[in-house]
Amino acid sequence: MGNIKVHELIETRWSPRAYLTKDVENEKLHRIFEASRRAPSAMNEQPWRYVVGLKKDEQVWKSIADTLNEGNQIWAQHAPVLILTLAKKHYTRNGAENTSRNYDLGQSVAYLSIQATNEGLFLHQMGGFSREKAIENLQIPEEFEPVTVIALGYKGDLNTLPLNLQEREKQMINRLPLSELVFSNWGKNFLL
Repeated sequence: MGNIKVHELIETRWSPRAYLTKDVENEKLHRIFEASRRAPSAMNEQPWRYVVGLKKDEQVWKSIADTLNEGNQIWAQHAPVLILTLAKKHYTRNGAENTSRNYDLGQSVAYLSIQATNEGLFLHQMGGFSREKAIENLQIPEEFEPVTVIALGYKGDLNTLPLNLQEREKQMINRLPLSELVFSNWGKNFLL
C-alpha cells in the first residue's frame, strides 16, 4: 500500500515514559480538557470524568501516584501531571447501565491526546493501577469507575529511564499492518 499519510498530529502522537519535570501550563491543560469535552458519546451522556493531579500541588498527584503498580511508579514519578480517568456507570436520563461508557471515555481521551500533541505534550495511558486504592484515596462516588491513569507532560530524555524501559520504548513505535486489523470477512483482508 506504500506510505499512507495521516494527519501530522496523529503521526507524531506517541506514549513515552520519559518526562521532563517541567510544569504544564494551565492554558494548555484547559485546552486539552476542552478538547476532551467535545468528544461524541452515546445519547450525549458524556460519561467521562477526570481527576487531575499536578505534581507542584502534591496532594492529589500523590494520591494518584500511590495507586500505580510498581512498574509504572518507576517512570511516572517524573510526570508533572497524573490524571485518573473515570466512567459514569449509568445513564442520567433513565438510570440504565451505560454499556458504552468505556468506549465514550476512550473517545474523550483520544481527543485529549490529539490536543495534547498539538500543545507539544505527550501522554502515556496506564491500566496498571489499583482501582480500589483510587476509589479510597480520592473518595470516588460509587456511580463512577476508575478506568485508567494518564501521565502527561513534556517528553524527557530516554536515557533517564532504566535500561529495560529504554528497550521497551524503542519497541513501542511498531504498529500492526492494516492487513492484520481491517477485514471484509473475518480473516479476509479488506483491500482499501
